[in-house]
Amino acid sequence: MTKSFRREFGSVDNTTDPSDFVQYLDTIRTTDFFQEIKRRTLALMDPQPGQAVVDVGCGTGEDVRAMESRVGPEGRAVGVDLSATMIASASERSRAQQSQARFVLGAVHRLPFADASFDGVRAERLLQHTPDAGAGLREMIRIARPGGRIVIWEGDLDLFVIDAPDYDTSRIMQRLICDHFHNGAIGHHLYGMFHEGGVTDVESTPLIRNLTDLPLVESAFDLTASVKLAVDRGLLEAERAARWLESLHAAAGAGRFFCSIGGYITSGRKA
Repeated sequence: MTKSFRREFGSVDNTTDPSDFVQYLDTIRTTDFFQEIKRRTLALMDPQPGQAVVDVGCGTGEDVRAMESRVGPEGRAVGVDLSATMIASASERSRAQQSQARFVLGAVHRLPFADASFDGVRAERLLQHTPDAGAGLREMIRIARPGGRIVIWEGDLDLFVIDAPDYDTSRIMQRLICDHFHNGAIGHHLYGMFHEGGVTDVESTPLIRNLTDLPLVESAFDLTASVKLAVDRGLLEAERAARWLESLHAAAGAGRFFCSIGGYITSGRKA
C-alpha cells in the first residue's frame, strides 16, 4: 500500500481509492494479534441475549456480527462509522451472511444515538485517528446505559520498536510515526480518561506482539513514506535515512527482521 493510513482513516471516502482501506482491514484482521484483541474485547463486553450493543468505528462490520451472534434475535447489534465506504461494505457483507446487524453513518464526536441506548459499547483503533479523543470517549460514555460495559482497544506507539543497527535513527522514526497520528500514544492515556469520565471498575491491560513481517509493518506504518518525511523535515540526512531503511530490508532478507507493537484494552462500566 502506498497511502498514509495514519491520518487518512479519518477521511477514507476522500482518498484516491477508499477500497484500499477495506483491503487493509481485511489483511490486518487475519493476524494472530488482532484476532486475540477481538476475542478479548468481546469477552470483556460479555454481550448477553436480548442486549443492545454498538461498535463505534465498525469498519467492515465483522465485530458487529460477532456481537450479534451473542445478543441473538431478541437483541440489537449496531455498527457506526464515519466512512460511507465502510458502511456500504459492512451492509453488503451482512446481507450476504443473512445478518440483521444494522449499520449507521456517523462520527464518534457526535454519535447518532440517544443517551443510554446501549448495554455495551466497543471501539478498536478509533481514537488514535480522532482529533478530539476526549470528545469521542465522552460520546461513547453518553450512549451507554448505567452499568453498561465500555471496552476500547487502542494501540500505543510509545511501545513501537524496530530493531536496526542504527538505534538513534530507529528512535527518531518511532517518534515521528507516533506523533504523525492524531493520538499515537492514546493507549496509555485511556485509564485516566475513563476515570475522568466517571467510568467505574476500570481496567487496562497491555498487549504486545512481535512482528517479523516487514511488508506488513510497511503497510501499517508507511515506513518508506515516513523516512522521506523525516528527511523533508530535516530530522535525518537522506543518506543516513536510506541506510536505515536498507538495513531493515537486509534483515528481512536474512530472516531476522524484528519489530514489536503494543497497546491497551481498557474497559469499565458506566456509573
